[in-house]
Amino acid sequence: MITKFRRFYNVVDSFFDRHTISQEMSVSQDAGAKKQPQTARQTLAMILPIVKEFDRQARLKSIVSQQGVDSGGTSVHWEFFFDLGRRQAKLVGEWILAWDDRLDNYGPARLEVTVQPFPPPGSPISQLVREGHLLHRQLAGMWRREQERYPDLPYEFHDTDVILADFSRQGLDVTLTEFSLRTGQSPEGHLCWIAQTRYETYYAVFVSGLVD
Repeated sequence: MITKFRRFYNVVDSFFDRHTISQEMSVSQDAGAKKQPQTARQTLAMILPIVKEFDRQARLKSIVSQQGVDSGGTSVHWEFFFDLGRRQAKLVGEWILAWDDRLDNYGPARLEVTVQPFPPPGSPISQLVREGHLLHRQLAGMWRREQERYPDLPYEFHDTDVILADFSRQGLDVTLTEFSLRTGQSPEGHLCWIAQTRYETYYAVFVSGLVD
């Protein structure tokens, strides 16, 4: 009887929850006329307008370039991860500049945005809510804790063309070494850029006023 009541309550509660995103959503669009690799901040400026359409208070959580950056601090593929607090969802924004063999040059860049509800549809937690073992309103507390797992990143930060000097001082030559680049925290707990090669890890300052 209690489970049946909870199922009914969850249906009603979900119906009146107008802000929460309940289904996966995606947006794909041309990224404009630029056909050259971009820095992280250049790319973020292109993605933010789409992100703000979902949640004007979106929180940036992570930036990733699996292919690292070139000598100019630019990349052909950037990924930005956001928490949409009011919408109880996660957003991944990708900027992709693909090589066109036919033209022997880069083709048009694209922006790919995917929004995933929290918890994802079909997940064990969603199943518990659907079956009435967990109240829909309890998800708010779980979502709050999920957002606290990683610190928010400011939109103003040392761009990827600037941080190359930090990496160079530590012995990383971006023109000779394959590496991935992401944001994270240094061993001291500071926000930073992290370059990861097969055997070594390098850190660069993410925002002014902090020491890596």
